[in-house]
Amino acid sequence: MGYFLAVANRKGGVGKSTVSVMLAHAFAVWGGKRVLLIDLDAQSNSSLILTGNAQWIEAQRTSKNVAAYIEDKMYGQNPISDYIQRGVGDIETDDGKAPPIDLLAGSLRFEDMQDELISHYSLSARSFRIAKERCAEHFKRALTSSGRLADIIILDCAPGISNATAAALRLANKVIVPFRPDSVSEFAVDKISTIIEGKNAQGVAEIPPTERRYRCLANYVRPGGQDQIYIQTISADHPTLNTQLPMLPDLANAFYWAEERQTLTEKYASALSPMNALYKELSASLPL
Repeated sequence: MGYFLAVANRKGGVGKSTVSVMLAHAFAVWGGKRVLLIDLDAQSNSSLILTGNAQWIEAQRTSKNVAAYIEDKMYGQNPISDYIQRGVGDIETDDGKAPPIDLLAGSLRFEDMQDELISHYSLSARSFRIAKERCAEHFKRALTSSGRLADIIILDCAPGISNATAAALRLANKVIVPFRPDSVSEFAVDKISTIIEGKNAQGVAEIPPTERRYRCLANYVRPGGQDQIYIQTISADHPTLNTQLPMLPDLANAFYWAEERQTLTEKYASALSPMNALYKELSASLPL
């Protein structure tokens, strides 16, 4: 069974998709791992980064996407492998080979499909809460089957806590919580930590930081002292990675799709160093 790594935060605009793709690149190229990225965000940013517009549109036309898979799972037993795109991405290893990165693409229909799934389970449930619980369990069962397809399965979650995200957080062996160093992020991290651990704030505080299932990651860090104050405030209450991802033009530019494959050095340029630091810190702590 592969290792499930979710990337999640209730707050949008914190770089969940960019971190998800960065980790996919790092573990595939530097770690030599078979990677499967599952895009659980209707915005499909990680899918577009890995395949470009044309391939993503084709995945919608041919129903090779997460919405089609979850919906079909309601009525049949189609294996998840039928919906996956193989060998995606615009990067190559130093010896010119395509790294082993597969994708279950996102879909604009994903939010509508989740509403349909809730309606389906509401027909036989005594309450909406039970229907939501059954819906989340449906997602968890469907996603669990991906564990045999890769060494590491990266679950790129949508902002907020949808049923799909709730399922991903339950399934994940570890959750990476990217955050921007600002005042809103403190509240967002506080909230998602309770959802990940299934406890109230006091219950989370009683869990030793090293035993919690999540690690926070400061992203879009600007030079100067104010960002460090926000990071220190969050790290006082939550386990936080030492690596910080700076706000760099090269990091933003790395997530534009390129027609020709390129090495990580070519793609990430000056952003390669913080990316490598993140990979080393995570790989040293994960049982991969």
